[in-house]
Amino acid sequence: MTDKKIPFLDTIYHLRSREHAIIYDKKLDISKEEEKEVIELLRDEYEKEKLNYPFQAPDFDEVAALWGSKIVYFTTQLVLNREDTASKISTLFPDFGKPMTPSAMLSADLCLRFLPQLLLQLQHMDADDVILPVLEQKLKQFPYSGIGYEMNLENIDLSIVLSDSCLTQLFLDRVTEKKDKNRGSLEVIKPLLLANFGDYKTIFWNEL
Repeated sequence: MTDKKIPFLDTIYHLRSREHAIIYDKKLDISKEEEKEVIELLRDEYEKEKLNYPFQAPDFDEVAALWGSKIVYFTTQLVLNREDTASKISTLFPDFGKPMTPSAMLSADLCLRFLPQLLLQLQHMDADDVILPVLEQKLKQFPYSGIGYEMNLENIDLSIVLSDSCLTQLFLDRVTEKKDKNRGSLEVIKPLLLANFGDYKTIFWNEL
């Protein structure tokens, strides 16, 4: 993509294009130039993806997309680089801090969808890793990106998911694709799934 060594941009590019991440040596700083380029990269990715979205796709939210990309980038870098991790948590993994909308949830998901895989890797390395509950909370705030990841779903808020026809259908499709029985069995989700399946439940998901 580029001859320049731009860790943040290169990591997000490889994640989106090849679904694997690059781990650098203590590269936890991000330039404003990289931020702008990552936003444009993710904007293009969103425009391509939304061509296959059902109903009317929400607009791209660059703030949410950038936030999600940073969460995943820093998680990737901390898989191996764990010096003084505790003091970095609040800085590297801040709350979203903006109103949650369907646009924000889908835009952040461009990168956040890869977070469950990273969390499984971290669990394998250290089940008591201090950043695990912090990152799991991000997936609870962005429930579309957490589909397929086993976690406590108590008090999970799906109101934003259900407020938008496009996001609702995408949520149902991903739950079905990943055969996520915990989420598929939720009181507000199961009837929607069954309505989706119609007479073809045994074909789509007989075990639900």
